[in-house]
Amino acid sequence: MPRRRRRDRLANTQTRALNHPMRLRILEMHRRMKSRPLSVETLTLALSQTREYGGVTAAEVKYHRERLFDAELLPGG
Repeated sequence: MPRRRRRDRLANTQTRALNHPMRLRILEMHRRMKSRPLSVETLTLALSQTREYGGVTAAEVKYHRERLFDAELLPGG
């Protein structure tokens, strides 16, 4: 695949990934904790203690975290 096409596809994937408020929150949490990667369990616990995400499940967090990995917005994956 040509480099430009891949870059455009990645940009579109990143834009879609950043269009969800939970993904933005997860990204923010990861950036604050530069010293270590955050597990789904850690993210779920932290998010469940907020008013917006009080009923969040680990499956939801995992799904949104994976979309951030797919968009290359989080290291690893």
